[in-house]
Amino acid sequence: MSINPNTPILVVKNLEVAYGGIRALLGVSLTVNTGEIVTIIGSNGAGKSTLLRTIAGDKEYSGGDILFEGKSLPQRVCQFVEHGISLVPEGRRIFVNLTVRENLLVGAYKEKKKAVIVQRMEEVFELFPRLKERYKQVGGTLSGGEQQMLAVGRAMMAAPKLMMLDEPSLGLAPIVIDEMFEKFKQINRTHGTTLLIVEQNAQLALETADRAYVLGVGRIVKEGIAEEMLDDPFIQETYMGMH
Repeated sequence: MSINPNTPILVVKNLEVAYGGIRALLGVSLTVNTGEIVTIIGSNGAGKSTLLRTIAGDKEYSGGDILFEGKSLPQRVCQFVEHGISLVPEGRRIFVNLTVRENLLVGAYKEKKKAVIVQRMEEVFELFPRLKERYKQVGGTLSGGEQQMLAVGRAMMAAPKLMMLDEPSLGLAPIVIDEMFEKFKQINRTHGTTLLIVEQNAQLALETADRAYVLGVGRIVKEGIAEEMLDDPFIQETYMGMH
């Protein structure tokens, strides 16, 4: 994969977020370059999901800035898809009463050209053949792994430049998790989509990513090349259960 480190697609500068009297993010800064896979690892309560939701416009921030392709993002959730960002939320959040096809169409709601929508759906089905087999099936009757495929497919329907994934391994069997992360790499390689992945499975996340950030309680405490961080004793002991 060819990565130009001089072309950041996302820059988060000194981001501060507080809600319910709690300061969730305390001056977080990070950069995601075009074409990269970047992961954010950290313990529960560190603020990882809050960070993604803030970038997506779902939470307001009290300080700092978020730049996408060099421009500040407005703090409006309805805007981020238009800018080329898709979020696969924690817990998938598919529409359980809609069919697979209808869920995918929701992801393409901003696209007016039918031919483009059909092409994108075919690309999703090529990546996830099981969704094509079940395209008339109601989302709520799918397995957990199939629902995760559908959540990713729905995000792909917006043809994002940046796809953010929040805890994509949550609740899935190990064999399904491995399959999903291979698909993420395929999306990155084949479609050129930049990925930002929040993940508790630190080893898998670091094996998948180009670079990584470690989020402590509201702060970035470490960053670096993902492959090198796999051998970091602090990472191994704190986040991978190795002693």
